[in-house]
Amino acid sequence: MTSSEPRILLTSARMPFAVDEVRKLGLDMGHYLVATDTFKESPGLHSKGVSKRVITAPPTQEPDAFVDDVIKIIDDEEISIVLPAFEEVFYLAANRAKIQEGRDVTLFFPELDALLEVNDKTVFAALCKRLDLPVAETIVCTTAEEFVAATQKWDNWFARAAFGRGGLDIITNTGPLAGETAVEDIKPTTEDPWLVQEFLDGTDRCSWSVVHEGEVVLHSCYEHPLSIDDRGGIVFQSVDTDASLAAVQKIAKELNWTGQISMDYLVTEDGTHYMVECNPRPTAGCTIATAEEFDKALFDPDGLVVVEPGRKRSIRVAVVRDALKHPRKLREDHAIAKGSSPVYAQPNDIMPLVYSALSLRHVLAYRRVAGKERSKEQLVAAQFFDILYDGSPLK
Repeated sequence: MTSSEPRILLTSARMPFAVDEVRKLGLDMGHYLVATDTFKESPGLHSKGVSKRVITAPPTQEPDAFVDDVIKIIDDEEISIVLPAFEEVFYLAANRAKIQEGRDVTLFFPELDALLEVNDKTVFAALCKRLDLPVAETIVCTTAEEFVAATQKWDNWFARAAFGRGGLDIITNTGPLAGETAVEDIKPTTEDPWLVQEFLDGTDRCSWSVVHEGEVVLHSCYEHPLSIDDRGGIVFQSVDTDASLAAVQKIAKELNWTGQISMDYLVTEDGTHYMVECNPRPTAGCTIATAEEFDKALFDPDGLVVVEPGRKRSIRVAVVRDALKHPRKLREDHAIAKGSSPVYAQPNDIMPLVYSALSLRHVLAYRRVAGKERSKEQLVAAQFFDILYDGSPLK
């Protein structure tokens, strides 16, 4: 497959990094690209990089219908490669044989077994230990009593749900999120365990990579000096680090990974990169790679390319929101975002920015599903409640 031939299907086009990949592949490189999502206001559907947009069934709530929708698109649009942008990848991987049956299509994502090795944070922590990658001391809790006891082991601790995503389902007694949730409100179960870890002081760092059959061909490592509500990053700056690449290479080789893969780390003062979690999909790290770098990594890889340090991108609308919500941070936010290029807003492709505001309607859909139980987190949670995978059995 050469870079002039692909007919691409990119699913879950709402995310900022999905918008970026749509632009890189469809607008900058000129490939035929079909983008999908579960609601018509999804920002990525309205980029000039989209050749055709399709609304699908929500994979989380209607997985069978979603897979059928994807198969229909592959057949109707003669798709040659499928690029999932979020956790719909689990539903696609579970139906790999059905999707590929009689079709010449590249499914650019791992086998289901590999995905399951990294999705559950408890299993991922065990994988990292097996590969001699640093992990904070961890206690896995499956009952409320175990959870309370675990939080008493350290003076400072941090806890996360095994299947939590996007900075949700976390609790700590240290830092800006301390006290947001009461310990007694957390009710782990065997099906929905929680991890409690010693709180480590350090810098959050992330990476994103493109991998073919266990070989990393494109890697970017970045920090997010500004976050939305102390959760997801909204300014991203590439940094130079060998440790992140070495960690991804170990995991990719062990799992014979094919697809995009992203990691979160906690870097302590001595430079140790403690493994935090893995996202088996693109994240903001793709935004600091060039279109040419990404295109070559997908379709014509020739060895390893590492994104140079110093590149900076931002979600400008979120930066403005943060400054308006916290007026005292106006100068600080401006200084952090200075020199960054926007992810949603581009002069030659403005509609994703417009639809990033219109897509807030999706919060109403989230409220109908979740009620008011997560009102504090609804802006973040509404981004992906219908494209999540929660660890439930897959056929």
